[in-house]
Amino acid sequence: MKRSWILLVSIVLMMGAAGTARAGDAAESSENGWLTALGDRVVKDLAEGRPLVVQVHAPLCDATIIACGNARLGDGDNLETNLYWSTTPGFGKWFSRRGGGWKKMIERRGEETGDGDLLALLVYRRTINASAGWRKRGAPKSFEVYVVICGWRGKAIDRALAAYARELSGLDERVIELPSSAALRAGGAAHLVAYSGHNRLMDVGAYPWPAPAPAQQPIGAIAVACLTADYMEQSVPAATRVPLLMTRDFLFANAAPVEAVVLSFARGDGYREMRLAAAEAYAGVQKKDVKRVFGAFTNPHDRRWGKRTAQ
Repeated sequence: MKRSWILLVSIVLMMGAAGTARAGDAAESSENGWLTALGDRVVKDLAEGRPLVVQVHAPLCDATIIACGNARLGDGDNLETNLYWSTTPGFGKWFSRRGGGWKKMIERRGEETGDGDLLALLVYRRTINASAGWRKRGAPKSFEVYVVICGWRGKAIDRALAAYARELSGLDERVIELPSSAALRAGGAAHLVAYSGHNRLMDVGAYPWPAPAPAQQPIGAIAVACLTADYMEQSVPAATRVPLLMTRDFLFANAAPVEAVVLSFARGDGYREMRLAAAEAYAGVQKKDVKRVFGAFTNPHDRRWGKRTAQ
């Protein structure tokens, strides 16, 4: 009798474990499907001669909102001294670094941006050799990647967050005229939309994420700020908002991990490779061991993904 009871309990536990595994496998399969669909969208555009477009929103560090180190680093109106803009991995420097591989196409400051809260608008371009996987799916041998960076006034962080949320939802296309007279479709028409700076979600409570635009195509979501997964993981990821990179720890928001995940995606990499690329880039600029910072970055490759409770 005792042996029969033990056998019955074992069977029940095994069935429960199998059910949990199947549920986990189904979730992972869904998110892999989202990534495949995003890649399909990009490959289709590349095959038709359009570039891969990345939209970045980077509000400057502002000492009236968070500690930035000192008054100069925390001057949210000053592009020349700000922590998130003027330091080596800042968005005003990183993409222009020697040997970085990017060509600056546009630099607008102040009134040139057409928005009093937008202190700078930068556009960079580089050529990428398509991976064998993407070529098999129809991509050309090489293609162009454009990164559009909006540097927001520090006190306009709420506008920066709103722009990120709306554009990640496929809303508010930004049309930027390039020097070649071609028009670049960014904002809500971009393939990837990124946010980097202070995590304003920590200050505002529950956030009303916009509903996706009608017939929205998949957009890759990148959020490099402190603990973004804690505030976004339960409400943002979806087939139309594909979670390429979020964070699980406090960190210094900067351009290096954003660039790394963009280039990893453009190489046709999966979630694991994108997460590792971001960690390696962050470790490099912070002069830390990759193993120490790897856990700070997350996406569906992370075994902890989907297990946190919403804030």
